[in-house]
Formats: sequence, structure tokens, C-alpha cells
Amino acid sequence: MFLRRPTTHVARFLSTSNALSASFFARTRVAPNLNTTLSPPQSLKAKSLLILATPTSLPVAIENAISLYQIAKMQVVVAGVDSVVPNGVRNGLSELWIDEYMEISNSVHLSQKDHKRAAKGVARENWKSIEASLKMEVSPGNRVDLTLANSAFATNTLATLFYFQPKELQDEIKDPNMGETLCELTVKLPELQPALSAPQSIDRWTPLSEGDNLIITECTGNLVKKINSVPAAKFLENNEDLMSIKSKDTKVYVKVHQKDGAKKYEVIAGGGGWGVKADLLAISPEAKLKKGDKIEFFMVTPNDRFKDFGATVVSNQFLFECTPESTQYAEAVKPEQAVDNLFGCGCEQGFLHNGVNCKSPGEALSFKYSP
Repeated sequence: MFLRRPTTHVARFLSTSNALSASFFARTRVAPNLNTTLSPPQSLKAKSLLILATPTSLPVAIENAISLYQIAKMQVVVAGVDSVVPNGVRNGLSELWIDEYMEISNSVHLSQKDHKRAAKGVARENWKSIEASLKMEVSPGNRVDLTLANSAFATNTLATLFYFQPKELQDEIKDPNMGETLCELTVKLPELQPALSAPQSIDRWTPLSEGDNLIITECTGNLVKKINSVPAAKFLENNEDLMSIKSKDTKVYVKVHQKDGAKKYEVIAGGGGWGVKADLLAISPEAKLKKGDKIEFFMVTPNDRFKDFGATVVSNQFLFECTPESTQYAEAVKPEQAVDNLFGCGCEQGFLHNGVNCKSPGEALSFKYSP
């Protein structure tokens, strides 16, 4: 899309790594104008830049990425996301400048998932979104998989994800997907200085089974049939806190404790309810339950589900959010503003942290640091 004709090659490669810690600078811009020029502080000799941009800010991100690659010979990664931090802003971009290169791998061209075209470029299937993700190793042992935004109205592609890298890296890697539009990419950040703290998880979950010792006694795949030898659905049908709300907009989640740790999933309610006829509960399809697993129930009320993040400004952290579903067509126009020492984004479809779902509205993961 950016440099030459697309290729359908799936690359699996690793760029040069650096064992030394890397200095960095983070900044988030709200409502950047089309003439905004992205640049690091003069004290940082940046070699690489990671940009997370909302669809409305992608033109700014793309123009700057091309300029930084062609003129400054920098390594640049750009990904289109639903919102930027803090507080789920839907018009902005977030910058991470680093004085070492990132490790880039597992690039998959967009054409691998995009719909086939008929004559004159018309899609053979009805328009819909595709699964696209940027996988980031933020710090040792911490990988965050971001679900990318639908950018069809901004860039004419269902997802926007690409990278550039200088000639010495490309000569070594020889990845044909460099400069092309992708649907998957893995980025490993160098060890950063100042170091990021252990991540802190934030959510809007209200416990439904606090103090209860609930054990799955019968299950198949992602279906919970019995808990403590009682039909599983009874635990929700008889829960006064849940049933008193009387709203189909309530979301129910579970935390399943297994030998390898706790996993989080959504309860899938067929037909809009738990159903006295069913007696079982279906949770997220990727769940693999086992007899003897401990299970906890939680809910996200309609008020919490659609509540915005508020207006609190935070800094000195990398922050990833599950953006609440948008209930309006557009935000009020804001003047451009920048928040230094803040990097991150929000995804309506949520994200993964080390394979664990973080997909409930308002859920967030924070890596703090001291600049």
C-alpha cells in the first residue's frame, strides 16, 4: 500500500536485538491537526517509533511515518486502534519513541484475511470487519495483544497496520511485507529504562458469588453443566443481585481457576437469558473447562457497561483499555493537546494479557514507571 505492490507472503523473522536497556519517551496527542509534526525530545536519539492512532488520526500518523522513515531513516510501526488513552478518546494518537530498535516478527499481509475481490475491485462478500491484531511484548513476561480498529472510512482498508525499517535491518531480514498493509504483527520492545512496573489490572466487575466455593462438577468443552452437582444455570437464575436488574444489557463473566492460573471469560446467554430449560451455561468458545475447576461469577451492570472513563488525566504509564461501546456518533471537537509520559490505547473488542481475556467494558491494564 505504501511502497510497492502487495504480497501475500507471511513472514516470520526477527530483527536485530539489543541486550542493553533502552531509553524512551512516551506522548499521547488528543485531536492532532493535519499539520502536526511528530518528533522526540532533543535529548533522545530515537531509532524507532511505535504509533497507535485512531482512524481519524491515521492520516497524520501515516504522513509522519513515511517522512521519518525516508528522511530520518527510522524504524516505525503504525497501528489503527479504536481509541487512545486516557479515557477512551476517539480522536488521537499515542507515540513511543525508543533509542534502540524494536524486534519485529510474524507479519501477515492483509490480503491473507481480506475478502476476495471481483471485477473493478468490488468485494464478493458483504462488507464486514476482519480480525487484525498487534501483539506487543511490553516487558519481559508481559505480552499484550491489541485488537485493531476498522479503518475502512479512513484508509479504505478494513485494518491499518504497517511498519518501515532502515536499510541495514531490511537487508538482513528481507521481509517482503515491510511497507505493506498487514493484519498481524508482533513487536517486542527492548528492555526499557526506566523499567515498567508489574502490571495492575482494573475492571468494573461486581461479584455475584463472593464467599462461595463453587467447583465445576460436570462440563464439556466450554459448557458448564453442573456446579457443586447442581445445574449450572441455577446459580444465575437464583441470584437476586443479577435478576433484580432485569436488563439484557447486563454482562456476566466468570473467572475460572485452573492449575496454570486464572482465566477470564464471558458467559454467553443463548436466547437472551439463562433459560430454565437449558440448565447449563455456555462461556467463551475458547474456554477449555475441566472437572474440578473453581469458578467465580461477576457482572457488569448496564450503567458500568456504557459509562465513559471520565476526564481524569493520568501519566507515567503504559495503559491499555477495553473501550466501552460508543453510544454517540461523534465526539465534540477539541483543541489539540498533548500528555507527556503516557502511551497506550483502547480496543472495543478488548485485548489479551498473556493469553488472558481483558474484554469487559472499562477493563484496563496499567504499567507504571518513574520518568
